[in-house]
Amino acid sequence: MNTYRMNAVMAGALYFLGTVFGVMGGIIGGDVLLSLISGTPLRGVDMLSLVAANSSRLTGGAFLTLMMGIALVGMTVFLYPVIRRDSEELALGMLLFRGAIEGTSYFIWTLGILTMIALGNEYVATGADSAALRSMGTVLYQFLDIGGAVGPIVFLIGATCLYISFYRTRLIPRWLTVWGLIGVAPYMAYALLHLFHMDNGIGFYLQMVLAPQEIVMGLWLVIKGFNPSAITPAPARQPAVGGC
Repeated sequence: MNTYRMNAVMAGALYFLGTVFGVMGGIIGGDVLLSLISGTPLRGVDMLSLVAANSSRLTGGAFLTLMMGIALVGMTVFLYPVIRRDSEELALGMLLFRGAIEGTSYFIWTLGILTMIALGNEYVATGADSAALRSMGTVLYQFLDIGGAVGPIVFLIGATCLYISFYRTRLIPRWLTVWGLIGVAPYMAYALLHLFHMDNGIGFYLQMVLAPQEIVMGLWLVIKGFNPSAITPAPARQPAVGGC
């Protein structure tokens, strides 16, 4: 019987690497990138001057953000054939939201950061009296900030599809999937508060219910894999009536 051991290891490794890339991107990216990730916009600063002064760190953070997106898209590719055995709809939901749409959002976010770096460098080169560039930088920063709220909503839809399938199939322990399903609620609250500019500083703590679960689940998949007894044999293919 196919236990999908390779799928579990690859999915878990990419899960873990995606989280590591995300954390390292926030650390390396400096105050600007960290403010976007944490949902605490910077106020009262010369944004483009700050971006230009930290362009190397922001470029490194943007690269790691892109690597996070690639890792998480790859994770869904390895999980898809396993989840599909339970439900085609849940598998497609995970692939669409946690794969295609979330991956695209990371790509757009990375391009936005690199564009802001180019604006910052141009701003410094042309002089700090360029009101047009300052306005463009402010709008771009706000666009990236809104993306930091919309992205988690997309991620949570895909994550919910995955957790529901894991709960139904018992491919991993139910305490781990219940932890994930519980963590979706406060994370969604953070995303909505951020989207409507109502986050009063508790957003980080709302995310911390689900964030450790993703790390533990990734490590579990690498070390333990899927529960073999939960993987039912694929249905036998029925011969065509009157076929050759």
